[in-house]
Amino acid sequence: MLFLLLMLDSESDRALIGELFASNYHRMKRAAIGILHEEGVAEDAVQDTFVRCMQKIDTLRTLPEHARSVYLLTAVRHNALDKLRKGGAFKSVPMEEIDMPDESDPVEERVIKSLTVEAVKAAFLKLPDSQQDVLRYKYLLDLNDGEIASALGVSKASVRVYLMRAKKAVLALCREGGYEA
Repeated sequence: MLFLLLMLDSESDRALIGELFASNYHRMKRAAIGILHEEGVAEDAVQDTFVRCMQKIDTLRTLPEHARSVYLLTAVRHNALDKLRKGGAFKSVPMEEIDMPDESDPVEERVIKSLTVEAVKAAFLKLPDSQQDVLRYKYLLDLNDGEIASALGVSKASVRVYLMRAKKAVLALCREGGYEA
């Protein structure tokens, strides 16, 4: 980071970036690890984000302090998703191998109506990383199917299948834990 700071012209710019780095680095790294699942790649995403932000130092100066943290977290998430997309974490699934959901059994509605938040959280944490990621993109990062498809390098139809499977897995884990839908 010291080398990056030396690239800035003014002492006030160096102080601002140094302060933002010190106060946001760990949060940004956790967010990147949550998406990329590799510490080294996550650190690269954070460093790349700071390099990009150094180019937008004037924008950062105009933001209130709390908005700067939000700006940095959003930027690192986008950067991590770009890295994930370029890495191709998921492969397309042939249509013949896809178990289509039973439309008369809307899993999402049943989960939302009958299970507690704690049960869903516990079930979520038991899911494989790939299923956690798809649910995280959809419900925590509020990405639409097209954005998720771009991030994962798959089709929108595959995203819908991944989401359906992940939601069914949450329901099954909740049932195993004693929560009935």
